Amino acid sequence: MKAFKVVVLAASALVASSGAFAAVNADAVHLALDSLLVSSSKMSVINAMNANKKPPSTNAEAHLGAPSSMTTTEISGIVVNKGGVLNVYLAPVTGTNQGLVQYTPKIITTKKGKQAVEFACTSPNIPEIATIAAGCKYQPANQSTVQPKKK
Repeated sequence: MKAFKVVVLAASALVASSGAFAAVNADAVHLALDSLLVSSSKMSVINAMNANKKPPSTNAEAHLGAPSSMTTTEISGIVVNKGGVLNVYLAPVTGTNQGLVQYTPKIITTKKGKQAVEFACTSPNIPEIATIAAGCKYQPANQSTVQPKKK
């Protein structure tokens, strides 16, 4: 009986210590991705694409502040990369362990025949992103976006 208590206590301690590994805070991630900061950053990329006929490659080209100034409680920074890709780095409060969500712009033709920009949303390190943010997909960093050719 005493050995059973020791095992139960050891198991309890192990479970309690695993709490140190933060679980994803879905509400905080959702707040980050639906924030005015992310929306206005996307709009800045679109405006730069319209003005320059090509996507911006830096925050400056998108007329955004420095990444360290692009923060909220849930966002630790936003960086514009080549192709106008927005990297949204999530803050610790989200429990994502340096989570990254990427928005990749793509020019589409609307049903009315006009050109518009839409963003594909992916995350290389948040496996549960699709359940947190509709329209986002988990795409591990080691997977290429290029589809293999069929034989």
